[in-house]
Amino acid sequence: MESNVTETVGESLQQQFDHWYTFLVEDLSDKRTAHLPFLHSPLWPLSVLSLYFLLVFYWIPNYMRDRKPYELRTLMLTYNVFQVVVCYCLIRQLVRHGWTFRYLYTCELADYSHSKDAIGFLHASYLNYCVKTAELVETVLFALRKKRNQISFLHVYHHVFTYLLAWIFAKYVGGSMLTYTIIVNSLVHMCMYSYYLLAVIPNYVPFSLGKLKRYITVLQIVQLVSILVNIMFAMRSSCAIPRTHILLYAPYMVVLISMFINFYMKTYSGITKALNVCYTDGGVLKKSRARLNNNPKVDPPATRSSSSR
Repeated sequence: MESNVTETVGESLQQQFDHWYTFLVEDLSDKRTAHLPFLHSPLWPLSVLSLYFLLVFYWIPNYMRDRKPYELRTLMLTYNVFQVVVCYCLIRQLVRHGWTFRYLYTCELADYSHSKDAIGFLHASYLNYCVKTAELVETVLFALRKKRNQISFLHVYHHVFTYLLAWIFAKYVGGSMLTYTIIVNSLVHMCMYSYYLLAVIPNYVPFSLGKLKRYITVLQIVQLVSILVNIMFAMRSSCAIPRTHILLYAPYMVVLISMFINFYMKTYSGITKALNVCYTDGGVLKKSRARLNNNPKVDPPATRSSSSR
C-alpha cells in the first residue's frame, strides 16, 4: 500500500515537472528559434557554465601549477580582431533591419512575425548570444597565462550573467527596444577591443595607450547608465515589454554600474593604487610592477566587456 502511494506521488511530481518544463522552455519561447543550435534546452547554458567553472577554477590551475604561463600573443591578436569585426556586424545587422535611436526611449515591442526585418532582429539576438558564449574564452586565456589577478569576482559575475541573459533574450525576446543594449554594447566593444588590439602590439603604436584607459572606463560607465535608462523606459506601465526579462536584467545592471563606479573611484581618484577587479589584458597592477614591466598594457580599463543580452 505504501509503495503504491509513493509511486503515485512520484508520478504526480514527474507530471508537474514535465508540465512546468514544457511551459517555461517551450510554450513561452519564441517558436522561430526552434531550428537555432544551443537554444532549445537550458541544459546547454548550464553545461557550458559548468565546463567554464571546472576549466577556470580546477582543471587549468592544476595543469598549470608547474608550468610557465603561455604567451598566446597570436591568439589574443586574432580574438581582438574577431571582436571588433563581429561587433560591427551586429550593429549593421540591426540597423539594416530598421533599428534607429528611438529604440532607446520609444516602446518598441518584439515582432514575432516571419517578416524580413523581424527575422533580422532575431538573428542579431542569436549572434549576440554566440558572441557572449565566445567571451567566456577570455577567462580561459587568463588561466592559461596565469593571470589570476584578472579572474576577479567582477569578471566572473559579469561574464556569467551576461551569457545567461543573452541566452534568455535570444530564446524568449529576440527584438524590441531592449536591442538598444546590443547596439551600444557593440559600439563600446569596438572601441575597447581596438584598444586591446593595440595593447598586444604596443611597439607599433606611435602614441601612449596609457592615456586612453581612463576614458575607456568612463565610456563603459556611460554605456551602462544609458542601458539602465533604456530599461527604465521599458518599465513604463504603458509599455508591454516582457517583465520577466526586465526584472532579471535591471538588478544585474544596477550591481554592475556600482562595481564600475567603485572601480573608477578607487583606481583613478588615488584611493588605492590598484584593485584586483580589472580583467583586461595586463590587468590592474600596482604602480611599482607597472614601472618594472614598462608596458602600456598594464593597468587598463575596468573590463573587456560591458553588458549584453
